[in-house]
Amino acid sequence: MIDHSQLPIYGICLDPTCHSLRPYCNSCIQQLHSKHVASLISFEQIQSWIKSRMNSIPEIKKFIKLSQDLINILQFVNNFQEKEINQENMEKLRISQLNLLANDLTKIDHLLQFPNWSETNKQLLEIFKYCQTMKNIHYLELSKDQPENKNALEQNILVQVQPKKINVQKPLIDNFQDQNQQQQLGLEKEGLKQQEFPQELETEFWSGSRFIRTKLLINLQNNNQIQYILDGSIIRSDQIKDTSIRPEILTNLEQIQYLLWKGDFGNNNKKIGKWIATWMGNTLDSVGGQYTNDGKKNGKWKELFQNYWKEAQVYEEGDWKYNYQDKTINGGKYNQKGEKVGQWTELSENFWDKSQIIYNGEYKDGKKVGRWVIQYEGVEIGVKSLPFSANIKANDDIANSNKNGKWIELSDGFYCNSQVTYEGQYRNGKKIGRWDIWWKKDYDDKIKVQIGGGLYDEEYSFKIGKWIEQSERFWDNSQVILKGEYKNGKKIDLWTIEAFGQQVGGGLYNKENSNKIGNWIELCDGFYGAAQIIKKGQYLNGKKIGKWDICYRENENQPFIQIGGGVYDESTSVKIGNWIELSDEFFDRSQVTFNGGYKNGKKVGKWSSYLKKNYGDFQNVQIGGGSYNEQDSLKVGEWIDVKEQFIVFQQLVYKGVYRDGKKIGSWMEIEIRKNQTRGIVNYDK
Repeated sequence: MIDHSQLPIYGICLDPTCHSLRPYCNSCIQQLHSKHVASLISFEQIQSWIKSRMNSIPEIKKFIKLSQDLINILQFVNNFQEKEINQENMEKLRISQLNLLANDLTKIDHLLQFPNWSETNKQLLEIFKYCQTMKNIHYLELSKDQPENKNALEQNILVQVQPKKINVQKPLIDNFQDQNQQQQLGLEKEGLKQQEFPQELETEFWSGSRFIRTKLLINLQNNNQIQYILDGSIIRSDQIKDTSIRPEILTNLEQIQYLLWKGDFGNNNKKIGKWIATWMGNTLDSVGGQYTNDGKKNGKWKELFQNYWKEAQVYEEGDWKYNYQDKTINGGKYNQKGEKVGQWTELSENFWDKSQIIYNGEYKDGKKVGRWVIQYEGVEIGVKSLPFSANIKANDDIANSNKNGKWIELSDGFYCNSQVTYEGQYRNGKKIGRWDIWWKKDYDDKIKVQIGGGLYDEEYSFKIGKWIEQSERFWDNSQVILKGEYKNGKKIDLWTIEAFGQQVGGGLYNKENSNKIGNWIELCDGFYGAAQIIKKGQYLNGKKIGKWDICYRENENQPFIQIGGGVYDESTSVKIGNWIELSDEFFDRSQVTFNGGYKNGKKVGKWSSYLKKNYGDFQNVQIGGGSYNEQDSLKVGEWIDVKEQFIVFQQLVYKGVYRDGKKIGSWMEIEIRKNQTRGIVNYDK
């Protein structure tokens, strides 16, 4: 069985004859899904796949009502249109969740193969049998190691390939299976499960001129307390009061650090009465509202925007309006059923100060219809992919919910310094032919520059042939370009990485499963003009092994010099032994490094932090450090932490004591150049 712990998942298999885990990585394609290539749907394609089938679902739902049993079996159809299934959400799901979701999506295609739903109930019975078998197989796969289930698994796989022989006389634990699928996909409210943790969360924060990625560990303690852990420090602990519902897991780093909701709980541990929100200890004006005695929101509420942070202080209130920087943006109206209707203005999910993207269009019965316009700074720059209701009259291309013809789309990280767009052709919801990548360099520049592009296969919409792509965080001071070749949507052979007109990295992908192999030079996250950092080392079947060096240069006219690195285990590809690592915010005026040891991928023992003493030399001076325990890699004992956004002109650190990852007692903020205490914060012991 393929170990996915170190392999990225690219999509799911929707072939009805597939008996393997449906989420696939590059290795899975050759080993498990070689006969299902046409049914492999990447995360990038999932939204188009969903939308191309949306229009037919209402017709199916009419006939589901013919049988209560069928309704129970096909409950996922009713939830299908209400769930936001897209690339971003798919990438957050675990392997087990993706597998369950793929099973449901596979059933959708099977249902849509029936040409005439009104013909007879005989077809409904066939569907009933098919879905029951899919459920049985999934349950048996989960428990196939039990002797009593091995024969049943083989028999059910056999009848799945031959649907006319399906036997539905002995359903296998229907209720358990329905609940299990709904719970794991979050379709029903439930408490968190201990086996779901710990979870590693990759998040990002804004550091003056760029977004920087960092990793958090989220853990659930036996006392139902959720802990958010950043580099061995527990930065937030939330006590779960109501264990009957699934609590929200925060993913926005600033919300984790600064957002608190305050209010009362009733005897049933549900929220009651008035609740308010605080940010960095200060009460947010009028944010919050009332809960009923059974924990439901009631009356007028002022909500925080989902992506609320210091650069996106947006509020939602009424029916419904957005408030941003003392401006009111009218959203739209709801009908008596609570469905959006008429003209609406909506903010993009990642709306913030430098990416004020707004969508304008129409809703009918809670569904988007017609043409939706994407505006940036009041100028139309593209159109948004839409689902359409079956009873809406429109031209053929719109009525079947598919994109067709020429489209202009925004990159995921679009903002004022990264105005990247994609232009090309759609056919029946799939990208085909030539697509070009364009970039506007300046805020008010009206001229676009082509920076890349390539071809999509006409039949399967895979990327093929030579491509030039921009890096994920491309912006004016980080113009990083990737060049190489695709085959059936997978990178193969040599890919090069260019920055500032020079080749600065690259390496090989094998042709079998697109794994990185051999020697590679990669750019560190956050690479830009003042932080030109690369990593050099070797890959074996997509995993880092052996010695890796971290190198830095102050500008493109200088050579790269090694300033850090360490060793990856040859078999597990986790960090081991002594390492020198760079701070997440490392750049020319904040050259901070951390030195210490790893054991099985976790920091242990003593670690020290250093700063390059003078601008332009490589003499380091120790500015902090402390110890991690071996069991959980949590900070313990006396520590000096480097403050975020530490720079040579303002060298601030925090000095105090940790107990099992938690700060206790008095912590001092010190300016180390002057050895001056700037303030003291007291923590509970």
